[in-house]
Amino acid sequence: MDSRAFDIEQFGFVLVLNDTDDGDFTKIGLAYNYQIEQHFNEKFNAIGVNNNSGLDDYFLFHVFGIDIENLRIRDDEIDRYGEDGAYRYVYDYLGGQYGFSGQQAFLGFQGYMIDENGFDANGNAIHRSFSNPENNPVTHDFFVTHTGKNSKHSFTLSSQYQDKLYIGVNLNSHRSEFTRIDDLLENNYGSGANINDSNFINELYTIGNGFSFQLGTIYKPTKNIRLGLSYQSSTWYKMTDEFKQYMDSSSRNGVNLDPIYFDYNLSTPSQLSGGLAYIFGTKGLISVQYDHVNFQNTSFDIGNGDDNFINQNKKIESTLQAAGTLKVGGEYRMNQLSLRGGYFKQNSFNKLSHDLSNGYSLGLGYDFGGSTLSMALVQQERQRSESLYQEGLTDQFSLKNEQLQFVVSYLLKL
Repeated sequence: MDSRAFDIEQFGFVLVLNDTDDGDFTKIGLAYNYQIEQHFNEKFNAIGVNNNSGLDDYFLFHVFGIDIENLRIRDDEIDRYGEDGAYRYVYDYLGGQYGFSGQQAFLGFQGYMIDENGFDANGNAIHRSFSNPENNPVTHDFFVTHTGKNSKHSFTLSSQYQDKLYIGVNLNSHRSEFTRIDDLLENNYGSGANINDSNFINELYTIGNGFSFQLGTIYKPTKNIRLGLSYQSSTWYKMTDEFKQYMDSSSRNGVNLDPIYFDYNLSTPSQLSGGLAYIFGTKGLISVQYDHVNFQNTSFDIGNGDDNFINQNKKIESTLQAAGTLKVGGEYRMNQLSLRGGYFKQNSFNKLSHDLSNGYSLGLGYDFGGSTLSMALVQQERQRSESLYQEGLTDQFSLKNEQLQFVVSYLLKL
């Protein structure tokens, strides 16, 4: 169960600038709204025996095609930069020469996880596991921490045409802050190993600002029926990543590297939504909404030809798919008291696993005339699969998250 300190989830107001019967556009309004769209407060721990692969496989994947001699720290580099500075220098150099794989290969070699075992007939280096040469099953203790949030400021212009059509447009400013720390402890290498255990830590801090817009309309074909259609554009982000790595084994002191920074652009997929509501006079309503998102349209900017971003876009295309979300809700009014309920279910957007996301809410509200008080009990269940890493050590494990929240809101009518 997730718990957090008191926070303002949403705040907003609406100003009606025109409320007359002159002309076809009878109402024009301006609105502002602030909302926390998503929290990332989450921790999970996967513990077990891996019979198939270990950290050595992760580093062997990245060292392919790289000569071990390029991964060594030379005496003149230590004399010039000091020991810690020499690690930083070689790590940065390999990033420029071989990209992310060169840096991971460096950590694996310096952490006594991999080594070179001669050359093939073509002169290409042959690499081997130094930590687990007997390929024994290893014990994994994988601990992950997520923190952060996505928030949005929305500025809205809306209008009512006669008594049939309502239209509106939102201009949105987004802010994203996200931290993820992966901490993998590995041991049980066996008697033939050169080390007893290892610890590999990755820390990622991401901060970004973005822009999006929304277009929406509600049409009243009859007094009791409402038809809705809305489009939410992609969100275009400018992001900065701060990335730090640490590698340690029982045979040496840890390699602890200062953060490196990446600036890039990211666009999230657009969303198309349609809805239908039926109004039971003054007694209540029931509504149905369906949202459609093609998650394959998530993309990194590859204008500069960065191989890492090109590969990430290929992975998105091969692992994600379009998915829909069905939402059903209703309200029944008894004078000032309202009873409410809702249900949602999202289809899996992952091609490689069957993710699950659904939930329901039960609530009530009371109208005091100049203000309303609302309370709701919200239950959500999410199941998904995660891989330890994206290459080499890609074994998956399943996560199940159940949340039960009590939400209170108070609305003033000015």
